[in-house]
Amino acid sequence: MLIHRLATLTGLAVVTLFLAAPANALTMAECSTKYNAAKDAGTLGGQNWNQFRKAECGTDAAATDTTPAKADSTSAATTDAATGLTAKECSAKYQAAKAADTLNGMKWNDFRKTECAAGASATAEPAQPTNAAAATDDAAPGLTAKECSTKYQAAKAAGTLNGMKWNDFRKSACAAGASATVEPAAATTSAAATADAGKGLSMADCSAKYQAAKTGNTLNGMKWNDFRKSQCGAGASDDDTVPAADEANYNSDPETPTVTAPKGVKFPKAISNKYSSETPGKARLHTCLDQYYANKDANALGGLKWIQKGGGFYSLCNAALKS
Repeated sequence: MLIHRLATLTGLAVVTLFLAAPANALTMAECSTKYNAAKDAGTLGGQNWNQFRKAECGTDAAATDTTPAKADSTSAATTDAATGLTAKECSAKYQAAKAADTLNGMKWNDFRKTECAAGASATAEPAQPTNAAAATDDAAPGLTAKECSTKYQAAKAAGTLNGMKWNDFRKSACAAGASATVEPAAATTSAAATADAGKGLSMADCSAKYQAAKTGNTLNGMKWNDFRKSQCGAGASDDDTVPAADEANYNSDPETPTVTAPKGVKFPKAISNKYSSETPGKARLHTCLDQYYANKDANALGGLKWIQKGGGFYSLCNAALKS
């Protein structure tokens, strides 16, 4: 009879313990992973291990107090899906995605398995403004990710990055107080000297400034030659027939010239190597335009305009290259 009563009491004790255990309690390994992730992310709020375990893991307050090992081989084993990034890196990436509203409903554990595995990158450089740029733009509160990316692309097109990478650019050029307006460097030292002399920017510098404004959508409908006159110091009577470097479209060869070139005007002797992959006519056009810009900056056009009756620079240059 005594044995029967002991067996009955033992069974009741087991059932009582089973019912008392929280249904949503985490295992010690899972709780340790959660604790270390919060520790790496700096979100513990001053809680120690046992306080965290009781508050965040559903562990019975009377459970044995233990201290987990730091995120070493033990916690690494429980973060098997995040072998690519450390817990700290993954947590930072998760918080950035959360701030940028690009989680799309994904929870922490799903995020770390899909976004922090082997081969994952903690940051990304955008080619164009995308949600990815927003996810990595947590250090640029001044401009939005889209504004900063547009500014970066404009600087890249204008050749004014000076070797700066995306992350360095957004930290230095997109922080609080930064302007989204594209303001490319006002020419190089030589160009600045030319401007000071009253001759405006060189054709190359003006073209770079025009491209930057075009990329940044700040032209407000202004065409190339109007831009040159208003932004680069070109004279009101300057050549209006010359196109911008990226707007020179080849449809057919110009008319055969009926005049000879002024003495001393320089023409290219062959098609430039950088246009060797283009069709012959298009390659001649671009080679001639480069030489026109160079002659213009050197004040060595001899009065020629790009296109004019009887034979402008383009027709004379094209004929010289064809011969």
